[in-house]
Amino acid sequence: MGMRMWTNSQNWDAEGANKLHEVLPNLGEDLHRRGEGAGRKRETAMCRLRVGHTWLTQSYLLTNEEQTFCYACDSLYTVRHILIECPDFQDTWRKYFSVTDLYRLFREVNPSRIVGYLKDLNVYGNI
Repeated sequence: MGMRMWTNSQNWDAEGANKLHEVLPNLGEDLHRRGEGAGRKRETAMCRLRVGHTWLTQSYLLTNEEQTFCYACDSLYTVRHILIECPDFQDTWRKYFSVTDLYRLFREVNPSRIVGYLKDLNVYGNI
């Protein structure tokens, strides 16, 4: 499967089912919100979260294992699930942010709060 290149926003808009479309509905938009103390590790983690490819959620592709499911609710373990969907994590994420979609999460929430949430879940090291 080859990599797709989008030449214009009309082509990108036709990709509504693409998991990246929710995070970046408009081509050319800058998603990089750097806060104080932003280091390389945090910037790398935030980039991985935005594109939905982390070791925690995608390692099965490299290790030839079964795709992982959430131990709490038996849903596919995805970035979206960890950040905003899992009912088992809801009390924890409410301490850090109140948004309920990825678009707003990556625009309105300070990256240090997202990192704090992931550290609280003890999964930050696997991003």
